[in-house]
Amino acid sequence: MKIAVLGYAGSGKTYLSDHIAKKKNIPVLHLDDIKWDKEWKPIDDSVVLPKVADFMAKEDWIIDGYYTYLMIDERLQKADKIVLLQLPRMTCFFRAVKRTKIRRQDGYANDMNWWFVKFTLFGCRNKERRNYYAEIADKYKDKTVVLKTKQQVDEFMRII
Repeated sequence: MKIAVLGYAGSGKTYLSDHIAKKKNIPVLHLDDIKWDKEWKPIDDSVVLPKVADFMAKEDWIIDGYYTYLMIDERLQKADKIVLLQLPRMTCFFRAVKRTKIRRQDGYANDMNWWFVKFTLFGCRNKERRNYYAEIADKYKDKTVVLKTKQQVDEFMRII
């Protein structure tokens, strides 16, 4: 099974992906983990793209993250299931803050700044992104699941 997980910052992409990976014994790739170092400096795409391509060559995979320039068209085409997490703004914001605290314990630099706040609350929810997600849901309607509430996510995690 191949699953692409997309959604707003703080929507729970990593949490959901890890849950499915454990439940189904499927390898998971978190794009944030290979795109950024622990100082939040971007890793060059010449390093990242081959990692994504190699991972997608596996028989089964879960890939979470937006990053349209990291083979998103191929990810969506190859995926058996596409999950779009579109939870409420404040839910995502508070989850992102919580994640930042956890990452600091894991040695990541503090990324809590005005850019982070603005991006989490507004930047990743712009009209372009919302339209793109709607296009995905329409183009791949037979294999896309849109989850907008915690209850929907919980139910999806139970039945997958």
